[in-house]
Parts: sequence; structure tokens; C-alpha cells
Amino acid sequence: MSILKTFSHSTRAANAGRILLLALVLAVTLAPGAWAQEMTAGRKAGRGLAGITLGVLEIPGNIVQETRTNGGFSGATVGLGVGLGKFVARELIGVYELLSAPFPIPEGYQPVLTPEFPWQYFESEKGRPYGFDDGYLQDEERDFQQLKGAVVVRGRGALTVRFPSDLLFSLESSTLGAAAKQRLNKVADTLNRHPDTQIQIRGYTDTSGSDDYNLTLSNARAASVSDYLIQRGVSADRIESMGFGPAGPIASNLTADGRRSNRRVEIQVRAGNVSAFR
Repeated sequence: MSILKTFSHSTRAANAGRILLLALVLAVTLAPGAWAQEMTAGRKAGRGLAGITLGVLEIPGNIVQETRTNGGFSGATVGLGVGLGKFVARELIGVYELLSAPFPIPEGYQPVLTPEFPWQYFESEKGRPYGFDDGYLQDEERDFQQLKGAVVVRGRGALTVRFPSDLLFSLESSTLGAAAKQRLNKVADTLNRHPDTQIQIRGYTDTSGSDDYNLTLSNARAASVSDYLIQRGVSADRIESMGFGPAGPIASNLTADGRRSNRRVEIQVRAGNVSAFR
């Protein structure tokens, strides 16, 4: 029995040694390419490793996001399901990209499954280091920060520009005023300077009034913002708009300040190759 145990331990040690050696060989082989700015193999290896190692974070991340948006039950069901699906997709894509790293991506190739971040996320600009510190939506974020009264939130692979409704609309109205148009002119200028982004306009209300009325009003306000941005030259193919009524509150509806915060229009901006908005 002791001989078998010794043999088993030695076999495990040998297998571990082989795995470690293989990992070392791969690291030595791929590391130079990973830091080369224009090496397709390096970019694929970087994406693959990121997908494999970070994919598991999709599960808690989606649970938390869904819980914050729609409550604990939805987080434990919808969030868990979405997180598991994205986890599996990330792992599959990561393994594929890592194994195929030595081979170039065929011209015009589009993956069946697209990760949360676009392929270009790991492509560096000239003169900048390879990897996670390239300028993903940084220029857009800097421009949006200049908008008075707007709150800019970066997260979930997107930028969200949040306007309290009273900055854009009069009470119970979906018609843009002159001051609102001036703010949206600056938004349109930024979006036109970055034509590869996709935009989603989201309208929200507080809980005052009926759900049907609030949903109609939020849809109308989101559509007004969308239509005006299109008038200012933003391509209609890049924009979608929708209203959520009182769903998705970001503050308590029991206070006047909370209700004001919940009455808002959000402009969410993502890089153009991201598969979907959450």
C-alpha cells in the first residue's frame, strides 16, 4: 500500500511538472508577442488569458448588477442565469483564442460569440503600451465630464451620461427646451467625433402617477433625445431609445430628492463591436 501511495504521489508530481513546463514554454513563446503592439498572436493570447482567468467574475458581477436594477429575486434568477451563460461563453472564447494564438485572424472574420469587451479593447494605439491601459472610451468620458449638471458613470463596459429630467424637460413634458438642446449639442459633437460607438437612450420616471402614464412619458422623452441627436448628425443606425417608467430607480422614491434623481434620461455609450447592452 505504501508503495502504491508513493507511486501515486510521484506520478502526480511528474504530471504537475509537465504542466508547469508546458506553461513555461507557452509563456516564453507567447510573451514577446504579447508585448508587441501590432502582433495579432499577442492580442489573441492576451484576450484568451483574460477570458479564461476573469470569466468567472461574470457570475457575481451579473448577480449584483441585476439585483441593483431589479431586486434580489431577479438577481438570484436572471442575474445568475446570465452570469453562467457569459461565464461559459468567456471560457470557450478564451480557450479558442489561446489555442489559436499562433495563427492570424482571417481577414473579415467575425466570431459567433462576442465577449463583453470588443476585440479592439486589447489593441493599443501607436506609442502606447499594449494591453489594459489603452484608451477605451477615455476620450468620450473626458468630453462628457464637461457637461454641466450631468453625471458620468463608467462601468459594465460602457459610459453612462445621466441627466436629471428637469435639465432637459419641463414638468410632465417631453419637449426639449433651448437649454436642453445646448447640452445635447455638446453630446452630439462628442458622439460625432467617435462614430464607432453605439448609443442607447433610456428614459426613467419616479413612481408618481400610473405605471402606464410613466412608461409613455419615459418613452417619449427618450425618443425626443434620440431624435434630436439624429438631427445633429448622429447616425440613426447607432441609436436605440426606450423608456422604463419607474423601473430601475437609483434613489428612494420616498423623498423629493430621491424622486428627482429617479426622473432622468440616460445616454449609454458602448464601443461599436460590443455585442449587446445589458
